[in-house]
Parts: sequence; C-alpha cells; structure tokens
Amino acid sequence: MGLFWEYGLSIFTVLFWFKLFTLGVVFVFIRSYKNKEFYYYLNLGLTRTFLWTSTLCFDFSLFLFLLSRIHKL
Repeated sequence: MGLFWEYGLSIFTVLFWFKLFTLGVVFVFIRSYKNKEFYYYLNLGLTRTFLWTSTLCFDFSLFLFLLSRIHKL
C-alpha cells in the first residue's frame, strides 16, 4: 500500500508483473510438490483446469480490486 501511495500509478506495472510471476511460482510449486493432494476435489467431479482457473482468476481479480480501492483512497 505504501509503494502505491509513494510512486502512484507508475508502480502499477511492476506490481502487475510481480503478481503474475508469483502466481506462476505458486502454480509450478503446487503442480510439482502437491500433485497427489487433488484427489478430494477430483472425486467431487471438479477438474484440475476448473480448480486452477477459478483460483487464479479469483486471486488476480481480488488483487486488481484491492489496488483500485487503494488508488481511490
């Protein structure tokens, strides 16, 4: 929050790419090290694609929403 207030919209590009990078790191980490722990959701009939899409979209949209809220303060 302090970075956004100090640098304004110019820091948005850096935060945007950093967020995408961290989402990619989380994706790779969970796919490689936690691969066997999806069975509960697969037994419920949810596909891995749906789980990843919904989780990453929710996280990114929450990030953008909170950034917009900070900018309006």
